[in-house]
Parts: sequence; structure tokens; C-alpha cells
Amino acid sequence: MKPEKQFERDFLRRMDPYPVIDTPRLRLRKVFRADADDLFEATSDPRVTKFEPWGPYDRAETAQMVENIQAQLQSGLCTEWAIERKDDAKVLGLIHLNQVDFFNRSAEVGYWLNRKCWGQGYATECLSALTEYALSTLCMDEIVAVCHPDNQASLRVLEKAAYRYRKTLPAYISLKGTTSDCLQYHITRWDLL
Repeated sequence: MKPEKQFERDFLRRMDPYPVIDTPRLRLRKVFRADADDLFEATSDPRVTKFEPWGPYDRAETAQMVENIQAQLQSGLCTEWAIERKDDAKVLGLIHLNQVDFFNRSAEVGYWLNRKCWGQGYATECLSALTEYALSTLCMDEIVAVCHPDNQASLRVLEKAAYRYRKTLPAYISLKGTTSDCLQYHITRWDLL
């Protein structure tokens, strides 16, 4: 068996049952249909979606997003976690691994949170936890993150979580009809040693 096929098999085995990742204040867990109302608070906010290629969403679009995640869960290909605050079980946003590359053992991380919880360290806390989980338990070699250069808050989160600047990706994303460069940051499992 090719090494990348074995790694894919091991990765999928480690994702079943769907992992729950706990931090001091947060629980990263499977997304449920009942999360749609909490998520709508964020997906409908133009400030939350400013640097996303989607949104703002209405309730129906948010419900469809949750249904899409449910379909991915059923297929076994979901790497999307709800960010739940432990104190009140409120879902603050989502964090995910995508573009999983089994040959290079890498993935891209992305996240967004309800604006009401910005500036409280939640983004850094959940990013650090998922990064450590991906690099140690899922045995990934590298996690990358792509960020719009004007999204200074997210750039600070990446740096606090020990991600380092790698390169600028020219004309990488289309935001509301405008193509923009993005900055790529990364962290490797060797950075955790």
C-alpha cells in the first residue's frame, strides 16, 4: 500500500468517532442541526463575513450550510468543528481543516467566530487546540492558514498560535467581486517539539 493511502486510512480511523477537543473554556465538537440559530448570529453579520468568500447569510442559507456539513459528516469526510463555549453551551462559530493532502500530510485551517466574542482569546484558544490535535493526534506534518492582509485581528491570532508567515499568494481570493492577495502562514509538527 502506498504511504499516502495508509496515511489516509489512519487519518480516517482517528476521525472515527468524531473527535471532541476540549480547552479550558471551549469544546470543539461535531456540528448539529440545532446549532443553526447560534451560527446565524455570526453568518448574518457583515463584519464576520467581511474576509470570507461567502455571506452574509440569511437563515435559510445558514441552515443549508449546516445541512452541507451534516452531509459531509454522513460521508465521513467532515473536518468541521463547532466552537462551543462551555459555560453556556453557546456555539460561537466554526473551525475546520480543509484541503487535506494525504501525500504531504498537510491541511489548511480556517475559522470564524461571532463578533460578540471577539477580543476574548477564543480564536487563539480554539486554533491552538485544533493545531495541536492535527499535528499530534492526526499526525499531520504541516497546517497552513490563509488570511487577507487587511484582517489584522486574524493575523494576530495566527501569530499568537505560533504560525509563521510563509508567502504571499497573489490574486488568491475573490471577496464580494474583488480579487485580492492573501498571506499564507504555517506551522509544522516540528515546531511543537
